[in-house]
Amino acid sequence: MKAKLDVVLTATIDHCFKEGLLLRQTLPKYVIEIPNNPDHGHFATNLALVLAKSQKKPPREIANIILNNLIDNQNLIASAEIAGPGFINVMIKSQQWYNILSEIIRLKKQFGRTELGKGQKIVVEFVSANPTGPLHLGHGRGAALGDTLCRILSNCGYDVTREFYINDAGQQIRILGESIYSTFKQINNPDYPFPQNGYHADYIYELAQTVSQMADLDNLPAEESINLCAQKGKELMLNDIKKDLERFRVKFHTWSSEKDIHNNGLLEKTLEALEKKELIYKSDGALWIKTANYGDDKDRVLRKKDGQFTYFASDIAYHLEKRKRGFTGAINLWGADHHGYVPRIQSVLASHGIPENWLSVMLIQLVKLWKGSCEFKMSKRSGHFVTLLELIEEVGIDAARFVFLTKSHDSGLDFDIDMVKKQDSTNPVYYVQYAHARICSIFRKAALEGILMEDNPDNFLGNLVLDEELALIRALAGFPSLLDDICLNLEPHRLTYYLTSVASMFHKYFNLGAKVQEHRIINKDIQLTLARLFLIDGIRTVLSSGLDLLGISAPQKM
Repeated sequence: MKAKLDVVLTATIDHCFKEGLLLRQTLPKYVIEIPNNPDHGHFATNLALVLAKSQKKPPREIANIILNNLIDNQNLIASAEIAGPGFINVMIKSQQWYNILSEIIRLKKQFGRTELGKGQKIVVEFVSANPTGPLHLGHGRGAALGDTLCRILSNCGYDVTREFYINDAGQQIRILGESIYSTFKQINNPDYPFPQNGYHADYIYELAQTVSQMADLDNLPAEESINLCAQKGKELMLNDIKKDLERFRVKFHTWSSEKDIHNNGLLEKTLEALEKKELIYKSDGALWIKTANYGDDKDRVLRKKDGQFTYFASDIAYHLEKRKRGFTGAINLWGADHHGYVPRIQSVLASHGIPENWLSVMLIQLVKLWKGSCEFKMSKRSGHFVTLLELIEEVGIDAARFVFLTKSHDSGLDFDIDMVKKQDSTNPVYYVQYAHARICSIFRKAALEGILMEDNPDNFLGNLVLDEELALIRALAGFPSLLDDICLNLEPHRLTYYLTSVASMFHKYFNLGAKVQEHRIINKDIQLTLARLFLIDGIRTVLSSGLDLLGISAPQKM
């Protein structure tokens, strides 16, 4: 509906330009929003306010010109008025809302699909955990956010590639190999030295046992054994990561390896290209890149004095290669500790003439797990953190995914285990899923009573006259524009807010029937009953579609 109103406003402004009522100009950005107070209209726009400066007229005068020349070919508007300094409040005709509900019923799961992206190729890189240990809570939050964002982008017409970047070329892989080998040696020799920065956890012991069954580590030179432990340990951990992600309903199209960037010559080719652009130089035995010229706070090292390449060097090659693969946009989900890394990458992209908005970075804040009033440390396998696998075994996949999406990525998240195990309204995922299951239950009851749905809802929807019914339809109508907004602003958490709000409105509507018999969904008036069944069918459709975009099940019974 917001899009339809936008068509009315732009047509009206164009008419005013043609008639000389307003000075022709490029239309500035304006908003159409839903007022907090429904008495102020179904929608409000600041169009007159943003036009005021260029038109050199008071906003209320501009608003009056707009209202006197509305081009409403779709017969949308029931009334419109000027409010405050020049806002325009609009009421939409009831029939238009009924038309949208009818559209939802007809389109089913197709309702909410849009063409916002117009086939643009977008690469979304997320999780990208080092293959040196199991996935933890932070990775779980990134996986839920990234996967949901990809689902919504695809839903809205983008051609999305999901990518996992494997950091498998750095010192941490060497340390993994040393940790596995030392753990193996300590089985028979407890005094065997352990690397100072080694990984201490049960999973290292498990890796040592597995790798030692693959090769005779005792009869190989130590260096060869360490390299073997590093390679096999990485492969085993990466396999575990893939399994955990698939169990968490997260899949990737591409697994890009940092090691491959080194081995296939891409890093050297990138350095040659940087040298041709005169972007690199040598100083104090190291190789530097001139990032300070392009927005970074200082130049950065690409190759250290000892000849070792920095992570930044391979990251440059990786991001420039993304651009060469033809993606019109890239989105990275990184941990909050990568905050300082963003301007570095942006500066390199800028040095190659790549627009700043080509790469968007979502920095994900930490997750804390709580049980009772205490922070909960339940991991035995990892030793230092709660693994994603342990969490989903404790609370379930649906609950974990939903809670990870209840706050914006740039806000810290407290995950309350006790809360998500409750089967009541305080548990947000239960509350939304129960709304869907309750609607399915109502339809089962209707079938038992011999009530058959009609083919044409338009014959019945006019019976929906309660404020609660019309408010529900308006909420459902906002689903497509919400998904578009999520894509544009990279805010997948807004979908959980929306579904919780719709579920709350439905539960309150359902409970009206406990007080007033005429307000029951299934009642003596068959015409009204059918109208209300069509309404809750629309609610069920949107709840099911929304939960699917979150990667969460929509149960028919609970």
